[in-house]
Order: sequence, then structure tokens, then C-alpha cells
Amino acid sequence: MLDDGSGRVAPALLNLHQAICEQPNPNAGLVWLICSQHVAPLLADLATGRLPLTHATLDAHPSPQTAMHLRDMLMQQQVLPHRDRYLVLFENWLRRKLDAIEPAEDQQHVRRFATWHSLRQLRQRAARGPLRPGLTKRPCHEINSAAALLAWLREHGTTPKACTQTDLDAWVATGNSSRQGSRAFVVWSTKNGTMPRHLHLPYHQSAAHETITQTQRLQLLRDLVDPAKSFFLRDRAAALLLALFAQPLTRIAALTMNDIDLSGEEVRIVLGLHGPIPVPEPFGQILRDHAANRAPRNVEANRSSPWLFPGRRPAQHVHSTYLMNQLAKSRINLLGTRLAAIRALVLDMPPAIAAQAFGYTPECAEDHATLAGATWASYASRRRQRGPAPG
Repeated sequence: MLDDGSGRVAPALLNLHQAICEQPNPNAGLVWLICSQHVAPLLADLATGRLPLTHATLDAHPSPQTAMHLRDMLMQQQVLPHRDRYLVLFENWLRRKLDAIEPAEDQQHVRRFATWHSLRQLRQRAARGPLRPGLTKRPCHEINSAAALLAWLREHGTTPKACTQTDLDAWVATGNSSRQGSRAFVVWSTKNGTMPRHLHLPYHQSAAHETITQTQRLQLLRDLVDPAKSFFLRDRAAALLLALFAQPLTRIAALTMNDIDLSGEEVRIVLGLHGPIPVPEPFGQILRDHAANRAPRNVEANRSSPWLFPGRRPAQHVHSTYLMNQLAKSRINLLGTRLAAIRALVLDMPPAIAAQAFGYTPECAEDHATLAGATWASYASRRRQRGPAPG
């Protein structure tokens, strides 16, 4: 497949050839090479030069999944320069989304919004560090909502320029809470003069988040250390970080082996700005066991994985959505557990201190709102019972 036409492996693809041939589980490589109808032709075209070995070639490939997996491998083997994986996925999704929007006037309107608002923000964020999987969900929802709003206005005989506050009120009132995703588009459009400047999108009253009690949280922690309970080791470790330290799954999935210290008698983990936090026993032993048995690592993608929770794709950690689905199968109330953990954490420390200790940085505005707003009452009530704080 990698023959350049002269009976040898294409020199530019030697690292890829070696990585595939040397993986511990040959069957995994053979399944990928043979079972996908796109892999062999794509590799042959790249090896012979019929297609240039560039990111642009993979961007234009008709099978995005095949192209992305190969792109990850080529970047891991330093055949292609590094590009942020989730930024690439978003850019490719955006290209397909815009092509599907009709008429051309609506497509152009959404294109300008996506380029100068959504894509610009993601590129700025990617320049500071790798994007997490969840960071592209919001801009995707905002773009979908923008297209839906424009289609709704057209169906109701009006245009963005002629849109009134009554139209926006009706847009929100006649739909569900997902229409709140058009807020960024309305704000951007009013600032840029494509919609009247006095317009604003009314808020949709959403239901309160359901939490769990402290008793239920403690029972979950008991279940996680009970070997009789049928949890996968990876799921035990992830659920532990959720229930003990209120960590969102996007952050749990992106933890590296450098974030956990197993060298001493006490397991320590870096979550926030104040250095490693001790993990009490018996929970620390779960993290030790998981770190020693991370999976899957029997394929080329993860032979030298730096991630605490490796994924199946080359050089990638497990996707937070996959982790969420696995924990949900065990009937764990993810949001309720996290909110209960946050409330427990701020019983003995102010929310601002808890935020710094457990990694709620200024970039996590939603987490700050939950931490500082939803749980301040618990902390204040506890402080009143104890009397004035010292100092």
C-alpha cells in the first residue's frame, strides 16, 4: 500500500510504515488497513504522489473518519505538522454545514458569523493550548441555531434587517430552550448592523438542575471501592474524580500521567493552581491500579500514551462523550453527583478558594457560576452556625 512505484516504501511514509508494522497487536492494524474501503486507496495515492501529502488533501477526503484517523497517525509520527485535532474537526464540520444552508443569502450571513465569531474564538483558544472535545459543542450549537433562526424568519415573511422584538419573542416562546443558542448570533448581528441594534433575545426559563443528597454521594463512593460492584477499572477511576473532586468529564478525560504522582505512599493529583492534592485511601489505590493498567494500549495509537485515560485514536485521550455514556450506563447521575460534590467541597472553604484548589479557572465561567452561586448558601449557612470566621 505504501509502495511509491519503485518497489520500496515511500521515504516520506517510512515512520508510518514502521509504526504500523511494529504494533503489539497486528490484528488491530490489519482490521484498519483491510476492512475500510477508503484506507488502502488513500495510502496508495499518498505514497505514489497522486495526492499531495498535506493537511489540505485530508481535509478534502470524502471519508472524514478515515482522514482524521490517518491525520492523527501522520502527526504522531511527525510526517505532517501538528494541527489541533478538534479545531480541524470543527473546520471540516463548518464547511459541510455552510454548504448545506440555503438560500445563498442565509448561507452568507451564517458564514460571516461563523468566521468572525465562532472560528475566531476557537483559533484564539487553540493558540493557547489544545482544545478539549467539549469546547466545540457550543459554537456548533450557536451556528445551528443561527441557521434555524434565519430559516424561521424567512418562513414568517421577514428578514434579519426587518426583524422586530416581537419576532424574537415569538421565536423563543414557540420553541424549546435550545433556541437560546441563537443569542450569540443575535448579539453579533446587532453589533454589526445586520439586525436592528435595539433587539435582544429574551431568556427562556429553564428547569432547575437535579442534584443528589450527600448520603447518595457517599453511597456512590462506597460502591466505587467495592470490588463486588461491576465497574470497569477505568470507569471507577473517572467516577471517583467526579464524585470526590467535582471534576467535569472534559477535564478528567484530558488528565495526563504527569498530573498524577504515584511515587510516594500517598497518591497526589494536580487539578488546580495550588499544586498536587492528596487522594485519600482507599480511593488512591484505585488510581494506582488504573494507572498501571491503562487501556487500550495494545495498538499503535497508544503504545506510548501520555494520557491517564487513553483513547483509541493515535495520540488522543478518551473522548469525554464516550466516558459520559459509559458512566451513564452504570446509572450514575453525572450532573447531580458533580453538584453534590461541589456543595460538599464548599462546606469547609469559601467558593473562591475551592475554585482555585480544584481547577475552576477564570476560563470556566459556567463552572464559576455553579460553584460561587449555587453553593454559596450552603457555605454561608455553615459559617453562621460556627460563628465569625477567624481573621
